[in-house]
Amino acid sequence: MKPMIRTLCLCLVSLIVASCATLPSNNLDLFQRSMEIRDPDREAEILSKASVTATRDPGLNHLKVIHLKGTPYEMGFQHGRLLRKEVRESVNHVMKLASLYAKQEMMDEVYDLMAPYIPLEEKEEMRGLAHGAGLPLRLVHWYHSIPAVSEYKYKKRFSRGFTGTSCSNMVVFDRATVDGRMYQMRVLDWNRQMGVHRWPVILVHDPDVGNASVTYSFAGFIGCVTGMNDQNMAFGEMGYGNPDNETLEGIPFVFLFRKLMREASSLDQAVAMIKTAKRTCSYVYLISDAKRSEAETNALMFISDRDRVLTFRENTVLSDERDGDLFPAMDDTLYAGAESEKLYQALTAGYGALDAPALMEISKQVSLKGNIQNVVFKPETLESWSSYATTSDPDDEAGKACNQKWFYFDFKKALD
Repeated sequence: MKPMIRTLCLCLVSLIVASCATLPSNNLDLFQRSMEIRDPDREAEILSKASVTATRDPGLNHLKVIHLKGTPYEMGFQHGRLLRKEVRESVNHVMKLASLYAKQEMMDEVYDLMAPYIPLEEKEEMRGLAHGAGLPLRLVHWYHSIPAVSEYKYKKRFSRGFTGTSCSNMVVFDRATVDGRMYQMRVLDWNRQMGVHRWPVILVHDPDVGNASVTYSFAGFIGCVTGMNDQNMAFGEMGYGNPDNETLEGIPFVFLFRKLMREASSLDQAVAMIKTAKRTCSYVYLISDAKRSEAETNALMFISDRDRVLTFRENTVLSDERDGDLFPAMDDTLYAGAESEKLYQALTAGYGALDAPALMEISKQVSLKGNIQNVVFKPETLESWSSYATTSDPDDEAGKACNQKWFYFDFKKALD
């Protein structure tokens, strides 16, 4: 299909969805809904803890940074109220499209399977988000179920047209980099047609209890697919295969990552938490820890599903007998992705001179049509660079995240 025709078709589908899909609405005011906020003074007190910085730059897709502070409920409320317009637009747009694939009753069933395993902190944050944005809590729950469903092997039982995704993750350090420092990159290849990249947001969580963290996300979405905490740890993931043991009765990885960022202060702690978690679908995780000494590994790649957790360190062949995948070993480097051969060649060609700009160039070589977000981390200094897609047509190469301006963010400075 020619790009122009495809774009027209996408627009037509969006118009049809917007006019036909009926989503639940909220008919209660804040003071009826909230047990935390009973008057305007309390509302103002909670909002005074947070702040929003808007780039107002079309080259950055009008990216916003929101600093959230307080209890989980308060941080969710701040997100929903201070980005009310963006949250409502994002959630309603995505869920109208999602309603083409699954009935609302089925969305309730899916969330109900996950609910017992979702940490209380994230449940409270979703509640606060719904109250702040004036959205039905049911709708917010559905929205946060989508990432797990999109990777679930048996999704055809209740949805039509959802396809699995694949991304790329890599970390380089010591001899692999130009300065001996650690750099990690996460290439998020998902579904540009869903349009979440239209509302890019960097969420800084500064909780009353636990580690502070930064999540590279979208308005209305509190889960984490890409993030870093103040313990010099960075987190990335990608879908991986479809083993028969996949289930939705466990903690969704987007909330597992939030829990890891909040509670894990070392790579060892992250490993223990992943192994003891009630896991769901099959994923590959890449987690780095810049605090580690030279005698220890600085990062681990995980293959994780319901029954097993395999870990791989640098200079180790990354292989999986179950699926026959094989990634050649590299010193001071861990990597995996959909375009694994291109990734290996690019990392080999740049070995010894890799840094943030070099990884940004590599992202152009390995990102897929659905590339909606890329993030390069420098965990030691808590610096990062991120980019978001600008168009929803998967055939528009120029609109991919890898081809956009990169936004520099200093997480450490944001916490000062």
